[in-house]
Amino acid sequence: MTMSSRTRRPMSILGATLLTLAIALVGAVPAQAVPGGPTQTAATSKVAYAALGDSYAAGVGGGGYLDTCLTSPAGYPSLLSADPGVNHEALLACTGATTADVTTQLSALTRQTKLVTVTVGANDLGLDVLATACLTRTIEECLAAVAVAQARFPQLAVDLATTFASIRAAAPKATVVVTGYPLLFESPTDPRKLAVNQGIALLNDLIEASAAAAGFLFVDVESAFAGHGLDSADPWIHDIFSAEAFHPTIAGYQAYAEAIRAAIG
Repeated sequence: MTMSSRTRRPMSILGATLLTLAIALVGAVPAQAVPGGPTQTAATSKVAYAALGDSYAAGVGGGGYLDTCLTSPAGYPSLLSADPGVNHEALLACTGATTADVTTQLSALTRQTKLVTVTVGANDLGLDVLATACLTRTIEECLAAVAVAQARFPQLAVDLATTFASIRAAAPKATVVVTGYPLLFESPTDPRKLAVNQGIALLNDLIEASAAAAGFLFVDVESAFAGHGLDSADPWIHDIFSAEAFHPTIAGYQAYAEAIRAAIG
């Protein structure tokens, strides 16, 4: 089951070929190939909501950080954990996490876990390096960074499938919500900015296909951030000069939370 309001985008022949190959690989790793979930303990058996993933799931950009993972009380998991009826949360996401790291965040998940959210994939592709190269360097350096990211798509498809199977094994009864990432720019004409947006769009398409193959909900945030890119009058993303560059602001995380609430009812 997926939830997406995105309009399908035209893409380059290379991008389309890589995405097709990557989506085909989503089903290449069966759920049975992943070991079972962690041993339940008294300390973890009460966790009803678990947040997994990278800096977007930790809440980088929201401020007021609580730990070395840069977990923010303004991040979307913290906002969701304050909703009525959400009890015994485990905010496990950590800045810098890749798909492989998410598999180490599963210790709190059990058969009693009802909701899991996860945002992951950008670090596997080195999306921050791509964005920095395309915003601060030449078009040639930008396109070289794009090529490096594109070459990682087939492996990311396999890694997402493995990670999602691990989540399902650890929390077999949970509703699992997988989110995408916002596009950084509003209808860019600069080829470097366009390359960044296209890279994010391809990543979102792959995450959506992987989530669907796993039977998870996919929540698109591209439309939620429309009109609030870096070059808008009201940006919901921190700019490149910020220590929290390319991450949502507090308003951006509120948009994430609203999109997830709409998906799970």
